[in-house]
Amino acid sequence: MIVLGIALATVASFLASAALYAIPAVSTLIARTSTPRPGLPVAVQMLTVVVRSLLAAGLIAGLMATAGWHGAAAGALLGLALSVLPLTLLSGGVIHENTAVPAAGVHLLDWVVKLVLTGAIVGLFL
Repeated sequence: MIVLGIALATVASFLASAALYAIPAVSTLIARTSTPRPGLPVAVQMLTVVVRSLLAAGLIAGLMATAGWHGAAAGALLGLALSVLPLTLLSGGVIHENTAVPAAGVHLLDWVVKLVLTGAIVGLFL
């Protein structure tokens, strides 16, 4: 059952990201403040989003199973707590690499939504 939860959470996470970055204001902001990696096909970029989502769902499932936590609420709370990790990484980018604050904010929102959604879905299967 947990494998199904991880798979569903991975797909939902990918779709949530796609929806966020498809918002015209968001896509314009990211296009204006980011430099795409040359030579990396869009299909490969999308595959990496799926793989990262799969890894996050597996991590959340493992943490929840180890802690004996069950349910969507516990999973969502764990996802929210784990949001401190992308916050620290993105703030480092803002401070040390001159990443635009609005772009970092969009990426942080993306991760918070994905982690909370992933946690809630995975929690339903534990």
